[in-house]
Amino acid sequence: MIPGTYRFGVECALQRSFAGLAVLFAAVWSVVALSLAASSGTRYPLTLGSSGLFVLLLAATALRGRRTAVSGRPDALLATGVALAVHAAYAVERPEAVSVGLRCMATVAAVLLAVGFLRGRAGWAAALLVLAAQVAASLRTDGVFGALEGVWPAAASALAAAALAPVLRAAGLRADDAVRDKLDAVAAAARAQAERRAQREFQRLLHDDVGAALRAAARPGVPAEEQRSQARRAVAGLTSGPAGPDGDAVVDVAARLGEASVASVVGAAAASAGSGVPRVTADLPPGGLVLPREVGEACLRAATEALRNAGLYSDATRVRVRLRGDADGLTLTVSDDGVGFSPDRVRPASLGLRRSVRQCMADLGGSAEVISAPGRGTTVRLRWRRAAPDRGAAGPSRPRGRAETIRAAIGDVRRPLAAVCLPFLAVMGWVATVHAPRTPGMVWYLPWYALLAVATGLLLARADRGVGGRAALGWSAFAVCGSVSSLLVMPAEGIADYTSWPIGAVTPLLTLLVTVRPRWEVLLALACEEAGIIVLTASRPPAGTTALDAMVTALPALIAPVMGVVMGGVIGRTVTRLGGAVLDAEATRTAVVAAESAARARKAQHSRQLADLDELVLPFLRVLASGSAGDLGEVRGRATRLGQSLRDELHLSGVLDRPLRALIDAARGAGCTVTVHAYAEEDDGAQSGGGVRPDLVRGMLTAALDGQRTPDELVLSIQYGIRQSGVSLLATPGDPGRAAALRGVLAGERAEVEDSPGLTWAEVDLPGRAARPGEPFRPQH
Repeated sequence: MIPGTYRFGVECALQRSFAGLAVLFAAVWSVVALSLAASSGTRYPLTLGSSGLFVLLLAATALRGRRTAVSGRPDALLATGVALAVHAAYAVERPEAVSVGLRCMATVAAVLLAVGFLRGRAGWAAALLVLAAQVAASLRTDGVFGALEGVWPAAASALAAAALAPVLRAAGLRADDAVRDKLDAVAAAARAQAERRAQREFQRLLHDDVGAALRAAARPGVPAEEQRSQARRAVAGLTSGPAGPDGDAVVDVAARLGEASVASVVGAAAASAGSGVPRVTADLPPGGLVLPREVGEACLRAATEALRNAGLYSDATRVRVRLRGDADGLTLTVSDDGVGFSPDRVRPASLGLRRSVRQCMADLGGSAEVISAPGRGTTVRLRWRRAAPDRGAAGPSRPRGRAETIRAAIGDVRRPLAAVCLPFLAVMGWVATVHAPRTPGMVWYLPWYALLAVATGLLLARADRGVGGRAALGWSAFAVCGSVSSLLVMPAEGIADYTSWPIGAVTPLLTLLVTVRPRWEVLLALACEEAGIIVLTASRPPAGTTALDAMVTALPALIAPVMGVVMGGVIGRTVTRLGGAVLDAEATRTAVVAAESAARARKAQHSRQLADLDELVLPFLRVLASGSAGDLGEVRGRATRLGQSLRDELHLSGVLDRPLRALIDAARGAGCTVTVHAYAEEDDGAQSGGGVRPDLVRGMLTAALDGQRTPDELVLSIQYGIRQSGVSLLATPGDPGRAAALRGVLAGERAEVEDSPGLTWAEVDLPGRAARPGEPFRPQH
């Protein structure tokens, strides 16, 4: 969704609501003009001419408004001019067929365009000019009081437009800001999640490919070509970047699991372990199995680690790979007939099965099952199934409530509805108070209107939460019955003036309901009211007139409730469609933003980790892959030390920087045995979180090694958990200088430091805590 969608959509709603009103006015004035021409001929040329101009203006504005092309100043000025012409023609010719209700339509059209689209002082000046013109034209026929009374509907329309337009525009701007904020939050969350996943993927890469290459280089008896092959695979894995949703990129899993490839992996692992090479068979789909790149690469990584384990530890004579599935899912099985083991007794420090197999498949949305027992071989079964699409986020098919879509478009619907309904309620209350006492029997409709106004206010107050169907039906029936029954009390000729005020009194209620309820309910109520008015008016025409003349005279009264329903219906329909489109666009845009942010974060994380390892591992692997590694003893020693550094990185991810790596490597080179133990309370330390601080661990290691006599042995143990975390360090033999340096680092902590001739020991307790997004320190099992 582009910025400004909400604000632009609000402008569309305003323009389309006026277009609907223009269609209604044009239809009424066309009927009146034709009736006037048929009954009076050319007796009223100015009125007929101005009527034609008004109808043409309304038709053009309706057509352009439906296409969201109302142009503001020109349309408002043209409507003002036409309205002045209509009132001038009436002032000169004063045809009886052109009632105050008809003239008020010209005024309403002009003031709505002026206030809604011209804006500022110019808009109010044009609106006041048209209102004054209507009053002036009506003075001779209606008197001062009647002329002023006749402009109240137009004045109320101007007030509603003045209140409605800025509320809707402000809501659109707020919605645009909220969408931008939400997208920023989604992007940040996606980046944090992607960084955590990239961290796990990179550690799997270090353990699987890089670790395998270093083991092959460190062990005697591994053929040189196999060493080069393993090194090339590791370099390619490190420098290729993380797999991700790269458009239509795919991988043929079956082709990559051919017998030659599988045998190479198993054979290299067996050679590294110094054991016999088992026989390998592969049972693969004959037509291949093509999957998205991210899915295929993850499954292949997990399968490769299972194959390596079979070659390294199983002492198997046979290894079998079986693949079944299609583009929507697969089952991949690696089985051997080796010595087997007890899965429940896998060491916490073991990374292969936990990270490179189980977590790899879990990140993909799949699963890994390990079946083994001592003396019965091992079977690793990998399963993946394509997730069902989230139709709610992917498209418009998810059902949404009307209140949800309206909130998406304009926020709190009560403010714009109040701007439309309350002015009309107030004006109609004043009209009812003035006219009801003038007609016998109509005074009893004042309590009816008071109750109707209270009900409208109550429904308006809860419009943001939705209006129930029973309440809507009950009050609609109450309004329609009172409106139609008033025709039985008022005189027949009262249909043409404000004596028929109960007919228009239902307009605010229907306008509200058509916005927040299904349109068919309100249209049914409106149809019942219109049918009742037509039947009673046609059956009781004023004296000396026909039923057709009575119907033409009653048109303004018939249009009064229709006008509100049309305005509210068009606004409600436009806003609902806008809200649904915005929700769909927002969901799509959110998914795109999340995917793009995740891809960038994973690449950036990979680049940072690769830069950290560049001086440590990559140069050695590149030399090894080229076949020019030099002295075998030196190569094996270097590979052994790098393997130790690699295990440190896996256990202390995010802790070891380059100076600290160099310090530990130098200590090992001087004969110190450095061992790291890191464990969490749960299987997934990265998810469970903990209170260990990377700066504290760095400080303790630096204090133990930098500037001190190199110890014979150094053991670092870390407990990483939710309830409690801690770090302990043991160095032998003891050294007062090392103990003093550790006390300085741990000053202010809940720590103990002891020193004796035999050892130096330090321990610090830290409170546990929940994991934080983007936490740099993630010790792994």
